[in-house]
Amino acid sequence: MCLQSTESARDEATAERREFMRHYVEKIFTGGEDLDQEEKARFGELCSGENGKGREWFARYVSAQRCNSKCVSEQTFYRLMQSFALVLFECHQMDDFSPAKNLMTMCFTYYYVGKTHPLPLEAKEKPMGSIDSYLKSANSWLAEKKDIAERLLKNTSAKTENVKGFFGGLETKLKGPTTKKSDEGEDKPKEKLKKTVSVQSPEEEKKGEKIYLYMHLKQQPIWHNLRFWNAAFFDAVHCERRKRSPTTRGNAGEEEEKREKWCHMTQEERDDSLRFNENITFGQLGTFIHNMLAFGLNKKLCSDFLKKQATIGNLDEEQYKLLSDHIEQMATE
Repeated sequence: MCLQSTESARDEATAERREFMRHYVEKIFTGGEDLDQEEKARFGELCSGENGKGREWFARYVSAQRCNSKCVSEQTFYRLMQSFALVLFECHQMDDFSPAKNLMTMCFTYYYVGKTHPLPLEAKEKPMGSIDSYLKSANSWLAEKKDIAERLLKNTSAKTENVKGFFGGLETKLKGPTTKKSDEGEDKPKEKLKKTVSVQSPEEEKKGEKIYLYMHLKQQPIWHNLRFWNAAFFDAVHCERRKRSPTTRGNAGEEEEKREKWCHMTQEERDDSLRFNENITFGQLGTFIHNMLAFGLNKKLCSDFLKKQATIGNLDEEQYKLLSDHIEQMATE
């Protein structure tokens, strides 16, 4: 009886914390009412320490708001920036890479329209330009290399993807994989978020350039941690394989079932599956390298990342050279 009541109290406390985080994120996006010092302190408490649930909930609820609008008011933008900075710092301190991976994607999602106001630490950095020019450069590179890239995306017996599908057309690809759907029950945010978000009018959008979160968060130490990028890349590739591969849909999490399917594959199907995985690795590497360069990471770190993942992913020499040349090109621009 005592044990049951302890578990019940723990469940209530967890539900209360999750509800606080849902309301906090909702308040960031709705604008108007200020976040008071008590709420900010509680948010900091829930996002710190070894228990990463607060960081996970924050990343999930922020991601869920994308369905309302990606263009936010300036007030919402700076609230997001401050909250992201705190959570990303804690993720770095605790090696909590999963929420950080989702927030990294959100850095390229949310924006407001206005004039760039560089932060003091950013003033010394090499200017990277706007996300629009960054995406234009990325897509222009893809257009130039389209024929080569399509050839390097090795043919599979079921032709399901083209080069744009694997590289993602960058603006949509930067959304990245969201949190896994599961039957985890209480860990999955079930509440419907309010639709009343604070956004800019079309007139306001025409007045300036798009300012994205990543432009103000380049100094976060987690971006300069190669272990974060390796872990995030592994997770992204894994999610993409589960999403795309016909051999890993449905109950794909069960290793025994996957082995069973592999055993019953013909040699052609096995070769096809291996090529499919190599193609996914190639496409994801292109996206990740673009993200790393956008955050202002140096050429050596990007090259080290590429070398390691290309080896693990079994990319051939020509695929590796295409991505390596891209790092050289973007690093000199």
